[in-house]
Amino acid sequence: MKKFILLLCSVFFFVPQASAFRDISPNSKLLPAIQNLVDRGVLQDRGFFRPDSFVPAKMLLEVLFRDAGFDPHSADFGTPLPPNIKENDLSAPFIREAIRRGFLNADEEFDGFESVSRLQAIKAIIKTKGILLPKSNSKEFRKKVGGVSPRAKYLIDIEAAFASNFLELSDVDPLRPFEPVSRRDFVTWLYRYHDHGIKKSSLDSPVSKRKARSTRRHGIRSRSPQPKRATQRDIKIEIISDEGDVGVGNGLRIPNARVLESIFGSINARYRFVDELTEEKKTKMIDAAITAMVKELGDKYSSYIEPEKVANFKDGLDGKFEGIGAYVEMIKDDLIITAPIKGSPAEKAGIEPGDVVITVDGESIKGNTIRESIDLIRGPKGTKVVLGILRDGMEKTIDVIRGRITIPSITLKWKNSVPIIGIHQFNRTTGADFKNMWQNEVLPKKPRGLVLDLRNNPGGFLTSAVEMGEFFLEKGKLIFSVEQRNGEKEYRSSRDGELASLKKLAVLQNKGSASASEIFTGMIQDYGIGKIVGAKSLGKGTVQEISNYSNGATLKLTVAKWLTPKDRWIHEDGIVPDVEVDDSTTEEKKKDIDRQLDAAIREILNR
Repeated sequence: MKKFILLLCSVFFFVPQASAFRDISPNSKLLPAIQNLVDRGVLQDRGFFRPDSFVPAKMLLEVLFRDAGFDPHSADFGTPLPPNIKENDLSAPFIREAIRRGFLNADEEFDGFESVSRLQAIKAIIKTKGILLPKSNSKEFRKKVGGVSPRAKYLIDIEAAFASNFLELSDVDPLRPFEPVSRRDFVTWLYRYHDHGIKKSSLDSPVSKRKARSTRRHGIRSRSPQPKRATQRDIKIEIISDEGDVGVGNGLRIPNARVLESIFGSINARYRFVDELTEEKKTKMIDAAITAMVKELGDKYSSYIEPEKVANFKDGLDGKFEGIGAYVEMIKDDLIITAPIKGSPAEKAGIEPGDVVITVDGESIKGNTIRESIDLIRGPKGTKVVLGILRDGMEKTIDVIRGRITIPSITLKWKNSVPIIGIHQFNRTTGADFKNMWQNEVLPKKPRGLVLDLRNNPGGFLTSAVEMGEFFLEKGKLIFSVEQRNGEKEYRSSRDGELASLKKLAVLQNKGSASASEIFTGMIQDYGIGKIVGAKSLGKGTVQEISNYSNGATLKLTVAKWLTPKDRWIHEDGIVPDVEVDDSTTEEKKKDIDRQLDAAIREILNR
């Protein structure tokens, strides 16, 4: 049998018909198990079941994942398929899910018709159901199992399956672990778990002993302890015991997941005002739990974006949204304006970098997440929002009329025959826009040098930072590197850049310059390509990955830290400019005095 990662694979060929499969009689002991799976949409009774035939690999996957609630239409299409599986293969969604969960390796060919052993099927059920494995086998269980060595390592899987009630004594004595599993046994095991299984590991676990004592005290003698049904006259206080972590794919253990499941179940079953528990309400409850989980990371750059807010988030990535037009960061529980966008309502109203937002429309935002505060500040074009801010120790209110914000990729202006190209955000088209502007608008005018203005540039896509870096480097030069949990990755120039021989370059930055803009300025500074002018940058040295989910939500998660070519990690420290010049004061800005730009121009003309 080909190598399956951790477990294996498999799917069912199903078929509907009036009551059950043609070869399953109304008196068959297997009928309740099959009918249960049919009723839950796991099986379709449209032909012959062949109960004594083996379970092929792709049958196992389809039945197992459908039983776990997997919808093949919500498969993660970003997951690669094995080389021998075509996109139009009916099993493709289930194979993708198996790869995502760590059952299969995408680099290895997958034989869907290969038989699955009893042990592999048992391990697959254990992994999918999140059943915990004991550290060692109990003496009680070793007396029950037959036909194999009591020292066999896989016996911990068998004991967990037996303790969880989907294996019975006839399944473990004799055990026959390497025989092909029959369809009869496989569906019977799933039915038993669905009917009275528990996520239990060991017969001798302290938890099971406590449960047994509790059961004996209350005079209950059932295969699996069942909670007493509460009535109006019998309101009970339920103690949710900590049975250990719940397991999911890839060996992951989720602490207190059983408590969360129990609490949600209790609310669903016993909350007095049941008419308020709409599906929408329950979905929001779970979204709130996920939001809180991500927030507890304590990482201001990681966030869970609920489905109804994703459109605004994606618009922001493309530089389009409705609001006041300002970049913000959460720093030590304070919402800080890092930069108003050029020409935005925020800039026109007098919002400045470093302003701390303390109220929105008169209501305190203390304790809010960054997403909650942004949602309060954003709003339809033409509406007013009143911001209470703290600036230089003084509180003041500023009225801002919201507008439709479109962040330009780049802009161009001239001073003393020096082009000043403003890069306001590293979006998908920044590299192409810069190349077009340089070749068609700048070069024909014989520039005396170049000033790149990255002030208040909050970053954007790493790919755009790489494209911009390539303009100034020779082929093979390191632009930056990232350190992930599983190793390091380097980003190097793939070509000789058009501006690799440029002698007169200055890059403007300030405390609103962050992330991808710092990647670029760090590269320029490390190689001495040009002078960095202005104030110290923000200091965001981490990389976020964006993942989309079947419920429409998005997770933005910190997955790496990045380093300059000289292995500098500038996180929280920022990039110190070669020529330090404070930002212009409010009065100077009103008079169109830009001391930082003037200093950058001098650097060009004096070289």
